[in-house]
Amino acid sequence: MEVLTKSVVAETKLDPTVAKAALGLVLGFLRDKDTTGNMQVMIAKMPRAQEAIDTAQYTGDGGVTQVIEGMTSFIGHGRADLNILAGQLEKLGISEAQTDALVRQVVNRAENILGAEGAEKIKSILPALRERSDLPTDLRHSA
Repeated sequence: MEVLTKSVVAETKLDPTVAKAALGLVLGFLRDKDTTGNMQVMIAKMPRAQEAIDTAQYTGDGGVTQVIEGMTSFIGHGRADLNILAGQLEKLGISEAQTDALVRQVVNRAENILGAEGAEKIKSILPALRERSDLPTDLRHSA
């Protein structure tokens, strides 16, 4: 987790605390949406990643996100989930460019840990990454 946090800070110029909170949100989102088990493997291989995810989940919005997520389960996942993540990142004060760089670093780290095939499966969770042939992604407008 420290390697990933440092690379995100270097790319985004975010405060390390904010970067770690954002990573917790993104990793938790990817873990929850991943049906392959790749994110569980990645998280297990990054010391303190689960801690960052847990912290991000407890610094939420009073349960509003959980209610919206529950409602989206009736209509299927996708855009609403991605919009929720984008909103959470925005609340941390993270710009679109910083979000792009953060996601790019997560995918790079996934490739280092899981290999190209595993990273590709992680990328497929985010529609914006599938819709664009090149990184970066824009979570706000693709959702």
